[in-house]
Amino acid sequence: MRKFLIILVLVLLPSAVWAQGVLRVSSVLGRVEWRSASSKTFVPLGAAAQQLVQAGDELRTGPDAQIVIEVPDGSYMVVSENSKLIIEDFWNGNLRSIMNLIIGQVRFYIQRLGGRPNPYTVRTPTALIAVRGTTFDVMVDAAQIAEVRCLEGRVTVENIALPDREVILEPGRKTLVRPFEYPMTPISNEAQLNRNRVIAVRKKNVPDTDANGAPSIDILVQDNDRRNRPSDPQGTNSRTNDNTQRAKPTLTFPQ
Repeated sequence: MRKFLIILVLVLLPSAVWAQGVLRVSSVLGRVEWRSASSKTFVPLGAAAQQLVQAGDELRTGPDAQIVIEVPDGSYMVVSENSKLIIEDFWNGNLRSIMNLIIGQVRFYIQRLGGRPNPYTVRTPTALIAVRGTTFDVMVDAAQIAEVRCLEGRVTVENIALPDREVILEPGRKTLVRPFEYPMTPISNEAQLNRNRVIAVRKKNVPDTDANGAPSIDILVQDNDRRNRPSDPQGTNSRTNDNTQRAKPTLTFPQ
């Protein structure tokens, strides 16, 4: 019974701390800026600062910068350079969102409680990542394309705008989520992703226009049946001869 109570306390204690929505920036390297939820101004974080951040706070890292953010249960996140994120703390069903990564790259190290994954999720402008594993990377570019790599455990990924389909990443697999598209079929982390999908567009051949937007006379003169029907026979009834009375239809009416 005592052992059970100890385990229960260990499981519930992080949740109690989480109720306050507080995380800790334990390490700062390079230029990092922080804006509290109640402020409109970013302020720099010192390299030795042990900054507490909470839901609604925003962090951004400059070139060659890095920060480590700790969760009360021992999980932590390593935020790479040129990244921007918002701390979150809200429940969505049985899952709790901890971060909205706007742009950049973050590596997540999630602790297991009682041998089970924590009920955490990570958001981006495009993707929703549910934590079933322990270690994974999330990268978001300026086009809001999210790349998710699973290093240990399992991770589920879906498009926020299309929540009716998800993919499950096993260790060593990754996926790509574009805006308003389902996640790509998982591939190896070493494989190359086609991040920039190119759709071939063929320009339609249309006549040139004059200043008023109408087809020019020169184009209309040349754009006749002779060019469009090169195999048309040349004769007195041909549709391509110069006779203006050519091939007129004969109409008959009942008497």
